[in-house]
Amino acid sequence: MNLSALRIGKILESYFKEYYNSEDRFVVKDIQSLAKGWQTDLFAFKLYRVSDDAENVDHLILRMYPSKKLATSTKHEFEVLQSLFESGYPVPKVHILELNEEVLGHPFIIMERILGEDMGEKFAKAIEKEDHKALSDEILPQFVSLFVQLHEINWKILANKTEYTEEESPYFFIDKSLNKLEEQILDYKITELLPLLNWLKENRSKASLEKVAIVHSDFHPHNIVLDVSGKGFVIDWPGAHIGDYREDLGWTLMLMEAYTSREVTEAFLRHYEKLSGKLPAEINYFIILSICYRLFEVTLTIKFGSEGLGFREEAVEQIKETAYHIRNLLVSLKEKIGLSIPETEKMLDELED
Repeated sequence: MNLSALRIGKILESYFKEYYNSEDRFVVKDIQSLAKGWQTDLFAFKLYRVSDDAENVDHLILRMYPSKKLATSTKHEFEVLQSLFESGYPVPKVHILELNEEVLGHPFIIMERILGEDMGEKFAKAIEKEDHKALSDEILPQFVSLFVQLHEINWKILANKTEYTEEESPYFFIDKSLNKLEEQILDYKITELLPLLNWLKENRSKASLEKVAIVHSDFHPHNIVLDVSGKGFVIDWPGAHIGDYREDLGWTLMLMEAYTSREVTEAFLRHYEKLSGKLPAEINYFIILSICYRLFEVTLTIKFGSEGLGFREEAVEQIKETAYHIRNLLVSLKEKIGLSIPETEKMLDELED
């Protein structure tokens, strides 16, 4: 069910009145789509609550998963945000979790909207203008600080989200990742990635656990909103889980190699070392693991479409528009471990024709 912004606003007005069981009048105004990324529909709006003697306004976000049967993922993100907020980590405050798909056609979350600027826009402008001072003195230090802070939180605030115990094997997390990757690659018959998976399995010893942490899974500047005071808030938590903190770093570094430059990637690592006190061991292994994940999800979306994969309909078009980033990853793969994937290169050629 695809609803217009106007229709969503009218449904929410009735929903809030029933949810709060109130005689107040609820008015939704200025609803606008902020849709971005592959997995969710995002709407910003103002909620006016009008009583006989007062009128209050809240700036809110409706986060709605486009595919059905995603109640578990919605509940997961709500609980993660709630726990992080209570721990003092800068995330938006969540207000409502609604799992009944009859309301809007999908499960959804209502949360606080952080009014301000997308750090990703600042990041992109600084790169475009070659403003190394802004990157080095302002953007990267704040970005890295939020990353380091996340990985220093006691992971046990989300202990109910993992089967891990401190008595587990030091290969618990990497074995889980490799088993999942292998299962998915074989299930969907994306066999061109098997040589890369085999390299990861053969070099598993590089991934002995270094530190357990809360892993965001998609930590990049576009997932940070700067409020009017400049404070950063981290958003987009559906993939959050407990794991080795290098999973997060590997994914972020993979995205930097895909979309930016070696200089920016190296600058990020310098700031990370300065703020955390050390560089992560064997980080290249986790970058290669992330490249494998990225190639899998891109290939899967192109071959099977976004329907049923938990991605928004626009995901395929987004991949086509930024196919260069996959070529960058293939170059990185060749440089790091000498591996080529001709089938993926051919798929990209066909995509760009």
